[in-house]
Amino acid sequence: MSFEVNFPDDFLAELLDADFDKIAAEALQDSAPVMEKALKESCRRAVEHEGDSELVESIRAAKPKKSKNGAWILNVGPRGYSKTKVYYKTLKRGRHSYPVSNALKAIWKEYGIYGQQPPRPFITSAINSVRNDVLEKIQEAYNRRTGVK
Repeated sequence: MSFEVNFPDDFLAELLDADFDKIAAEALQDSAPVMEKALKESCRRAVEHEGDSELVESIRAAKPKKSKNGAWILNVGPRGYSKTKVYYKTLKRGRHSYPVSNALKAIWKEYGIYGQQPPRPFITSAINSVRNDVLEKIQEAYNRRTGVK
């Protein structure tokens, strides 16, 4: 997703003095609930089994972070491990079970499992459905911090 800002000529000097890190963090924080809600709704439509509903409830937004190259990133996605689905792995010491991460369950839903489960993409549709709403939230945060009307 890209964020485009049009600078008015008379505000250019003032805008260069603005603290863009605070603006970016606030803009991402404001837009996180919109994306989180859309992803949960889209995932809920893709879920076919009751055991997968914990996948929907595990979707949360993290805090905005600044990367090494200066870009601001906000991750919205499933967290934690499943309480109902497990892997079984046979080792020399016997058979062990490991919980499946909710992120892996989301990948299985999005791309399917060859020969077992067809793909039921939900991430792209969630992103496309709220793209304009997220950009509006980002623009509102920018306008609020810079005083642009």
